[in-house]
Amino acid sequence: MKKAITLLTLLLSLAVAGRAQQGAEALIADCVAYLRAFFQNRPDAQVAVVRFDNESELSDLAMQKIYQMLVSRLEGEGAVNVLDVLVNISGGRGEFALERAAGLDFLIDLKLIQNKSRTGLGLTVFSRLQDRIVSLKYFETSLSQDEAEFLNTRDFAFSGLGFSKLLEFESPMHLMDIRSVAADDGMKYFFYYPDEIIIYQARQTRLEKHFQFKLRWQRPFTPVRHYEGKLLLFRSGPDLILTAGNNFSSKTMVMAFREGRWLEIQDIDFVPFQYGTLNQNPYLVGARYAAGQNFFRDTVYFMPFHDPTDRTVAYEKKVCPAMDMAFAVQEGRLQALHLIDRDYHYRLYGGEFEPQSPLADRKGASLAVLGDEWLALSDHSAAVDRLFFYDIRDGGLRPVYDAPVDGEVQFLSAGIWQGARGFWAGVRQPAGGAERLRVQFWGKRDE
Repeated sequence: MKKAITLLTLLLSLAVAGRAQQGAEALIADCVAYLRAFFQNRPDAQVAVVRFDNESELSDLAMQKIYQMLVSRLEGEGAVNVLDVLVNISGGRGEFALERAAGLDFLIDLKLIQNKSRTGLGLTVFSRLQDRIVSLKYFETSLSQDEAEFLNTRDFAFSGLGFSKLLEFESPMHLMDIRSVAADDGMKYFFYYPDEIIIYQARQTRLEKHFQFKLRWQRPFTPVRHYEGKLLLFRSGPDLILTAGNNFSSKTMVMAFREGRWLEIQDIDFVPFQYGTLNQNPYLVGARYAAGQNFFRDTVYFMPFHDPTDRTVAYEKKVCPAMDMAFAVQEGRLQALHLIDRDYHYRLYGGEFEPQSPLADRKGASLAVLGDEWLALSDHSAAVDRLFFYDIRDGGLRPVYDAPVDGEVQFLSAGIWQGARGFWAGVRQPAGGAERLRVQFWGKRDE
């Protein structure tokens, strides 16, 4: 009897969810069918939505879902060559990377409208070749209160399909960063503490200590309230290179692993957080912490890395002071800079470092970027933090998943665990009048 009641409850839940999707699904289906017919004899036309406004009772999150469903349907059917240039949705209006739509054939304007109890979607198609509007269409449907609440809800992704917590364990305090590198005998994980680096090796579902070495910093030291630092690992020729910088020493160590030993080969006066190529030349890219503080100054430095003994900084780029920053990289090439400013607002800088306005509804404290595909961002909160994961492919900022975190996120870094790509998070938690540090790995199981 208990099983029958459980099954009946599940069926009723699925039926309600199915009904909740009908109104929005019908709106999207009508729009897709119309665009498919409109572009039927234009198979080579390049199309993008470049404006999306909301005058309905739906939220920005609902707009995001409707936009994603529309673009996914158009991409999936292959009937329309659509380019996704959406960057963000805020205050009932979409923000788009219009420079990427400069060479397209057709531009689409969308508007959500409230007509008493019904919700409408207006569509305008503009032809660049003809330099005029070539089509206007309006679709309307009824959205029940349940469906509107469902569309407006914040958590809409599923952990099995998006990011989920794959690993968690306790670490000694003051852990500042985690990086990993593939070796002949498996993955090695580097844990960066103020006075040492501990290297672990994965054994099934646990980490075993493989090696450790002390760090000897040059004086003077700057007192800090919280230790913060960045670790970077990359290969240069036959060498594995490690850089370790922080907010309490003015010098960053650069070390090379040679003949079974870690050797210090130089020190530099900024903290690298990316090794990439510009004009086919390798560079270390980074910034300087404000002495003893938990934020970076307003300059990004580029240093050639042909010769490890050469400390010449080739050039600098001005940005805003940042609580955290990370580069999006595609095949070693720098694509964009993501950062959190001193007011805890998220900002995006393009490849040419053109200034961008902060996104007022995107606040955070720590962030990390995985390649040029995924962005992880922590909420600006101490007691109960939150992690947000975004799809940043094609220059967009599309929510994928978000989840609460018990404690305060201290750092985020991109990595890999048991073949799953994702993000390491160091989380500080209260523990009986003291504090403890928990390490978590959030990854995508389906990649």
